[in-house]
Amino acid sequence: MKIRTKVIVLFSAISIAYIVSFALYVSYFTKDSLQTKFYHRLEENATIVGNHIIQNDAYNNKVYYEVTRKYLRQLSEGKDYLLRIVKGHTDLRYKPDLPLPDAFYEEAIVKGKAQFLHHKTSYVALFFVDSLHKENLLVISAGVDEYGHDEQQILDHTLISGGSLAIILVVLLSFYFANRLLAPIKAINKELTQVDISNLNKRVKNNYSNDDDEIGILISNFNAMMKRLDISVKSQQSFIGNASHSLRTPLTIIGGEAELALHHLDKNHEAYYSVEAIAKHASKMNLIINNLLLLSRTGFEGKIESKQWIRIDELLYDVQKSEKSMNPDCEIFLDFSHIPEDSSEMNIFVNPDLFYIAFSNIVSNACKYGDKKMVTISLVCHENLVVVKISDHGIGIPLHDQPHIFDSFYRASNVGAIYGNGLGLVLAKHIFELHHAILSVSSIENKGTSVSVYIPK
Repeated sequence: MKIRTKVIVLFSAISIAYIVSFALYVSYFTKDSLQTKFYHRLEENATIVGNHIIQNDAYNNKVYYEVTRKYLRQLSEGKDYLLRIVKGHTDLRYKPDLPLPDAFYEEAIVKGKAQFLHHKTSYVALFFVDSLHKENLLVISAGVDEYGHDEQQILDHTLISGGSLAIILVVLLSFYFANRLLAPIKAINKELTQVDISNLNKRVKNNYSNDDDEIGILISNFNAMMKRLDISVKSQQSFIGNASHSLRTPLTIIGGEAELALHHLDKNHEAYYSVEAIAKHASKMNLIINNLLLLSRTGFEGKIESKQWIRIDELLYDVQKSEKSMNPDCEIFLDFSHIPEDSSEMNIFVNPDLFYIAFSNIVSNACKYGDKKMVTISLVCHENLVVVKISDHGIGIPLHDQPHIFDSFYRASNVGAIYGNGLGLVLAKHIFELHHAILSVSSIENKGTSVSVYIPK
């Protein structure tokens, strides 16, 4: 999950939880307050009725009850129930047909007051000690708080509609603030995409914050890291270049002197094979140095010069001719059976020298590890793509070695005494990547290797 999404979700979730909690809090305590007030109204009504009864001889002053109900407390569906209780007892003579539990009556008699809510109807019972009559009095006032329910519904609807609008506003604000907060990071990432090995001297500009906040410190640290990396890469490039140039001259002299000595020595001479080994290893060392120098240039500079349009079939023919001269025992077959009639479809825009080196390295590997069997170079041209496939039927590459074939100086575990330096395939991959081409290798041990190169036109 992206940081932007996390910020939006977290901000929205916290805000929505707060809004919902606040709405529930207001609704609950408003409902409780309205209910408490209505209980108080019922209690006042029961008090008026009970006091009137115990202060008068007449039990049934209905006119007084009606006047009290009508003018003192207007209660929706209000009723009063008068129950007589023998003094010294807690039992009722009869219980009215009301949805009230026994505990309600017991609480009213023992504690003097009881409250109960059944659906929308509220009940309040008051116990009166009647000194004028033989029995005590229990007054139960019942009623429905229509006004309170209406007020509660209006409040709930207001909270729901207002809360919904607030939630929508919170979500929109979360998007706005997430974009606002992460805009500097997005801009920095955009600048970083322009940094590669060829322009490590580029620095990120701090146009988004001051130098003391987190973003400013991040930019400062990144620029410092880029500076150190630039110095390190340039030093490495300079070292490889200088070392290669410094070693090439004495190696050339050693190789030349060894070749000259071989011309003047008889094969039966005891020093002949030693001089021959010196010449051979000097040539191999010179090849390694050349590959290192070229690898450093292609790897560090990250750019290609001297690109031109060439025909890929002619390049492959030159590679075949060169490899045959260096490996006479290797049979290289060019399969051009699928090339188009229009030769312009085989044109590619590349650096010919680099492509020659890359394909030479691949074909050379196929010859070395091909177990002296035929190496096939096939060419297929598509509308926007040229595919070159180089196949051999040699020792192949073990499965556990295949993830490492593009590591510098890495050699497969089954090559044995076959000479190699582990740079050819790495260099070829660098060259193809610089041309936006794709190199793919598939291999089965003891059956052979197939290298495919997909070159955009």
